[in-house]
Amino acid sequence: MDQLKSQVFICFRGKDVREGLLSFLIAALKRKSVNYYVDDEERRGEVTNIFLQEIARSRVVLVIFSENFMYSEWCTNELLTAMETRGPGKTIIPIFYKVSVEKVRQNWSDFLKEGRDSWSTIITDYLGLVYTGKATNESDFVDKIVEEVEKTLTLMETKERETKGFKGEEKKQEKTTTTNPITTTTTTTSPFFGIKNRVQQLKEKLKMDSDEETRVVGVVGMKGIGKTKLAEILFEEIKDEFERAVFFKNQIRKKMKNDKRLDLLLKHFLQSILEKSGDVTLKITEKTTHEDVKEHLLETIHLLVLDDLRNKDDLEHLLGDRKWITQGSKIVIVTSDMSLVEGLVDDIYVVPGLNEKEGLECLSHHAFGDPTCSDSRVGNLLTLLRMFVDYARGNPLALTLLGKELRGRDVGSWQPILSTFKMNPNNNIQDILNSCYDGLTGPQQDAFLDITCFFISHDHKFVMEMVDSSCDTDDRSIIKDLADKFLIEISDGRVEMNGLVYTLGKNLASQDHNWRLWNQQDIIKVLEKKTAFLEGVRGIFLDISEVTKKTRIWNKAFFDMKNLRYLKIYNSCTSVLESKSNLTIRNGLQFSLEEVRYLHWLKFPLDELPGDLKPKNLVDLKLPYSQIKRLWAGHKDTTNLKWVDLSYSVNLEDLSGLSGAQNLQRLNLEGCRKLTNLLEEIMQTMTSLVYLNLRSCTCLVSLPNINLKSLKTLILSDCSSLGNFQMISENLETIYLDGTSLKELPETIKKLKKLVILNMRACKMLESLPDSLGNLQALQEVILSGCSKLQSFPDVIKNMKRLRILLLDGTVISQVPQLSPLCMNGLSLLRRLCLSSNGVIQTLQAHIGQLYHLKFLDLKDCKNLTSIPTLPPNLECFDAHGCDSLTTVANPLAFLNLTDQIHSTFIFSNCKNLNEAAKRCIISYILKKSQLLSSAFSRYNLGSVMEPYTGACFPGSEVPEWFSHQVYGSEIEIDLARHQSESRTIGVVLCAVVSFQDYRDQISNFLVKCNCRFKNANETLTKQFSCTVGGTSIPGIEPCKIDSDHVFVSYTSLLEIKKQSEAEDKKVCSSSNASLKFEVTGGECELVKCEVLKCGFSMVYKSDGTDHDNVYWEVNADYEPDGTDHDESKSIHYEDKFISSQEVDEIYIDEEGSDDDESRHEELKPLQHNDIVNLETISDSDQDMDDEGSNDDEGQHEELKYLQDNGIVNLETISDSDQDMNDEVTQHLSLVAVSIATPSMQNPHVIRGRADNNEGINGEGDTTCFSYLQSFIPCLNRKTT
Repeated sequence: MDQLKSQVFICFRGKDVREGLLSFLIAALKRKSVNYYVDDEERRGEVTNIFLQEIARSRVVLVIFSENFMYSEWCTNELLTAMETRGPGKTIIPIFYKVSVEKVRQNWSDFLKEGRDSWSTIITDYLGLVYTGKATNESDFVDKIVEEVEKTLTLMETKERETKGFKGEEKKQEKTTTTNPITTTTTTTSPFFGIKNRVQQLKEKLKMDSDEETRVVGVVGMKGIGKTKLAEILFEEIKDEFERAVFFKNQIRKKMKNDKRLDLLLKHFLQSILEKSGDVTLKITEKTTHEDVKEHLLETIHLLVLDDLRNKDDLEHLLGDRKWITQGSKIVIVTSDMSLVEGLVDDIYVVPGLNEKEGLECLSHHAFGDPTCSDSRVGNLLTLLRMFVDYARGNPLALTLLGKELRGRDVGSWQPILSTFKMNPNNNIQDILNSCYDGLTGPQQDAFLDITCFFISHDHKFVMEMVDSSCDTDDRSIIKDLADKFLIEISDGRVEMNGLVYTLGKNLASQDHNWRLWNQQDIIKVLEKKTAFLEGVRGIFLDISEVTKKTRIWNKAFFDMKNLRYLKIYNSCTSVLESKSNLTIRNGLQFSLEEVRYLHWLKFPLDELPGDLKPKNLVDLKLPYSQIKRLWAGHKDTTNLKWVDLSYSVNLEDLSGLSGAQNLQRLNLEGCRKLTNLLEEIMQTMTSLVYLNLRSCTCLVSLPNINLKSLKTLILSDCSSLGNFQMISENLETIYLDGTSLKELPETIKKLKKLVILNMRACKMLESLPDSLGNLQALQEVILSGCSKLQSFPDVIKNMKRLRILLLDGTVISQVPQLSPLCMNGLSLLRRLCLSSNGVIQTLQAHIGQLYHLKFLDLKDCKNLTSIPTLPPNLECFDAHGCDSLTTVANPLAFLNLTDQIHSTFIFSNCKNLNEAAKRCIISYILKKSQLLSSAFSRYNLGSVMEPYTGACFPGSEVPEWFSHQVYGSEIEIDLARHQSESRTIGVVLCAVVSFQDYRDQISNFLVKCNCRFKNANETLTKQFSCTVGGTSIPGIEPCKIDSDHVFVSYTSLLEIKKQSEAEDKKVCSSSNASLKFEVTGGECELVKCEVLKCGFSMVYKSDGTDHDNVYWEVNADYEPDGTDHDESKSIHYEDKFISSQEVDEIYIDEEGSDDDESRHEELKPLQHNDIVNLETISDSDQDMDDEGSNDDEGQHEELKYLQDNGIVNLETISDSDQDMNDEVTQHLSLVAVSIATPSMQNPHVIRGRADNNEGINGEGDTTCFSYLQSFIPCLNRKTT
């Protein structure tokens, strides 16, 4: 022990800690291999020279203050010796064990020797660890002590390494430099990772492939990012392509006098360019200009690199008027300040940081001497490497320094090193970043530290208002200045900061004369007047959830804070209502706070703000859940006030304090229940107000008669006493009137030409809507859900061309608003239509199928709905859950689009009266839809891009007979036949019959899934995946109650599974065994109360033939149509137990039979008579039709005229103003108005698709034209397939 220098000396009172804490501590230090000294081996009760020597030799003195420590002269003498011998490389860590800091401070003076009074404050202000013995486990406390010791020792060792010439050694290893006062050439010995891509990108900016184009490019980035190295490498690589190549580095900048700086700089710049001209008579002085040597400069093409210029005036002086630059020259300007090159260069290249791979290579190179070393690292070491790379944020210089710091270190010490660096960066990194900070102006430095401490990740416009100095003489934003210097980043509109820079900012803020306080202990000291220099406090952010004991603020706590700009007292807990504040105020408050810009006080306890407050600089005022009745008495200057939040201040009655707030933009009064009105004389002064929130102001009875031209958003939700709506702005874009007592809207609503959202949800008194609603052509959302007295919607849909969302659920409207005969008008862009819980509606209009863009149609619990017409082609979710009276659906269920790539879900759960024909129509549609999806996925290679699921559910207890494989129970396993296991597999159709017998009383999310496994013959390859069969956990579907057995049918594409398998092993044979298990899950667990009674599946195969769109379906060999129930026109055709895609188009299922075939044929005749369809002469030879239809423009005009005469197309409504009409709609409209491209007609009401898909409109086959024509011409029979 005598010969070994101790790392830690433990000073303690034996009887308090020897048997407990000390034993745990010694064991923990041994585990961590920390060398320690404790007095077990010496004589007790006597302070010997040994102890004093060990104290002097130890790096850390661990002082364990305990209850009896201060009563021991031995202990106090040890501590005094430690205080006397402290210095560089030594420190004291106090531990307060079951004793308070205050008690130690109060009683310490009794044991101090004369002349050491100041030590009382010093010792108790050290960073200490406190153990009360109440809630903390003692072993955990010991771990914290050891962790703190490790960090301290690591920090000491790091600083020692740096002071022993690490900096000089680093420079020597990093590069060898040859310099002269004018030019610099650098040879880099350390590799620059990722340099190849960066050089290439910079070459592209310089347009190196163009010898005739002159380019000036700025290379910018934060310090250490590698700008100069990049420029040097580029320079060496391309300098031989130029007659004169100069790398000009401004090394003599510090020697220049201010009065001659620019002329001297230009002299050296011109000398560096012309020194190789060989003209000895050419003399360059400080008076020489570009014009004087212009002829010499224009003799050759230049490559110039300018580095280390930090003043825009210098750069402008060097470049001059640019007339001296020879055409084809390339100039690169390297700087850490983007504003320096703005307006002076043709382009800017921002040097990116290293990505993770490059960062790991760089770190590994310097830590292990091998850049590929990280590739072989796994587990904890790789995680640590990534943590260091993340900390450096891709900065090559930081990674280089970190790697050298780690080199030769035991991996066990890496985590403490990283923790240390996060608090105290490496000195070399700190020096580099400090140089950035030192170059800032005073206001810029203040703003940088303000952002670091208070405003990270805030909206950049908000931060700009907070930190920009009002005394700036120009219009430049400090935020932009800091971003240009790469000290902050503006990402997605928010201010962010690099981790290295953030650490720098925190350290600088702790040393700044302006105090920025965020530690609650420091703040409490200040508020309790236990700290002097209160005028230096610039910002206070106090989280009251961290104030664990009752704390009283005296009334003059803020009185001396003359420079306080930011005051925020908040609660980080999510539940604000339940949280209680331990912060109380006695006898009111006194503070003027003339400089305050940001005042946020959650649950402010007083009736009003202090009368001496001067809010002339106040920008943001937030007092949510406060007790105020008014802001202040009388008039105060609020010209800078932009945001006010007084939400849930339940006693607020008076807004007079905001009179004159002409720049106020947002006013939040939500939940101010005593607010009865808004005074006109106050509100009309708010000429800049954009957002007004009065939600849940339940006593508000009226709005003032004013016109706030700037107001865009008005929220009156749940203002239950509001019976009349008064227009207060004609420029409103969003109105929330939900939960009010309005019976009607005024006719003046027509003035809201810019209104986009109208929300009147749960206006239970609303009886009607005015016809003037049709004047609101900008409307995109109309929400009338729960308006239980609303019986009709005005016939104004034809003007609502931009309407996307129409929610009419819970109303008593008897029918859907009248649809126009063509998609160009009315609800052409409607995406969501909700009519659920309507007890009146019996059917939908036939024209609903023309809503081409409709994605969601909700008819849940429409109890009187009996039938459904053909639905639109692009539905993603149709929900008819609980429609008890629904018996029939159209055939086809929805129009089909032969280029279909959209997944669909059709919900008919609890539709108890749905007849068998309707169920067959649903299944038939799923088959057709699945065929189109399979074709589209295969054709466009979308297996990994598009959602492959499409399905339906309805009441029932049987798997459809055509499923080739079906069993009782939830599991099925079969051996696949040879032709079934070939590579033609592209999908699978699944079916499950689920019993909800024991689950019927619950309403919850559930999902019917199928876990599939396919194995090849020798079981060398197994493909496993999970498919969705149905449920309510699918996006767009709400939880519902199901009370009977239901059938779930779905199709899932297997193309992506095939691709993965082929990539794994192209030689493996196809699958020969299939195993499927169906289950019902809720969240992540299986719902055991939901039983899968039966299940089945069929494979979907691609044809071997030339038609790549031909798809075959595997069917049950034993299944034959019942002749008594189906005539020939209704049958499904079978060939070798497979259905072809052409035959799928011929599937016809209709309970009415074929009696109306003749009428269908008659409906097609007008199209034939007008040359739209020629049923007799169309042949396969007409193969030259392009995407726009007929090449005969005159014929097209006649065809359009016919369509207009028959009410199919309204040419007058088609105008150039409809710019937002989807291009796809326009394309489909053109398909209606032109000739159909040569369909092969073998049946007057069945159009087959041809095998040669390269013919016909859009190259999708002739059936495409007919499907589109079906979608847009209402006279065609909807059941023709």
